[in-house]
Amino acid sequence: MANLLEVKNLTKKYYAGTVENKAVDSVNLKVEEGEFVIIMGASGSGKTSLLHLVAGIDDFDEGMIMYAPSSNKAVDFGHMNETAKAMFRSTNIGIVFQQQCLIPDLTVYENIMLPIMLSGKRKERAGKKETIINLCGQFGLKEHIKKYPSQLSGGQQQRAAILRSVINRPPLLLCDEPTGSLNSAQSNIVMELLNRLNRIGQTIILVTHDVKVAVRGSRVIYIEDGRVAGELKFTDEHRSMNQREEELMNFLQQRGW
Repeated sequence: MANLLEVKNLTKKYYAGTVENKAVDSVNLKVEEGEFVIIMGASGSGKTSLLHLVAGIDDFDEGMIMYAPSSNKAVDFGHMNETAKAMFRSTNIGIVFQQQCLIPDLTVYENIMLPIMLSGKRKERAGKKETIINLCGQFGLKEHIKKYPSQLSGGQQQRAAILRSVINRPPLLLCDEPTGSLNSAQSNIVMELLNRLNRIGQTIILVTHDVKVAVRGSRVIYIEDGRVAGELKFTDEHRSMNQREEELMNFLQQRGW
């Protein structure tokens, strides 16, 4: 598989008075098309900072972020100006946060349609109506399509937020603790949605503290003090979740988890 994303020597500095600290410290990372990469680490380790840099939400101090969507020529995303970066992100990167960030005055349907409405592409808007209805049917939201976010559970809101983030079919989906505010049952439903999207080709990078969430990925990157401190790849797709969880716990405990 071709690399969709390549991060080289990425560094993000911040200062406490005159003392320099590094939230992200010389990180190198490659993500192939179709991968489901999990980023783990203790609180304050730099995992969310890394995700925000990859998303172009924050600026970095050193290094490079290269994207090659759909096997096209690689794009130096990190050094684009803010306007070009926003345009690239709108069609190539979907983002899901811990808080669902749905627009309270829009229905589920309108929230999912929002990226297309903002693009100003009327023909796409007309063509996506059936797609949205079908997606909502597949992921348990069809009967809620005309409801507002306040009428939904947290898990239903997060499913709507995920569908909104992928409605434009971005090559990469970034998720920052998407199950962090959900109970275990809602978390399982959200992760099943992400797994189903991954099985049909969606590349995903997901930050989490939750071992039961992390075992749903194909590879775990462990971040410590802003650096990549280890990597675990689940090589046997047929292993049970309990076996994966045991393998992951051994990996994490070796790193002081």
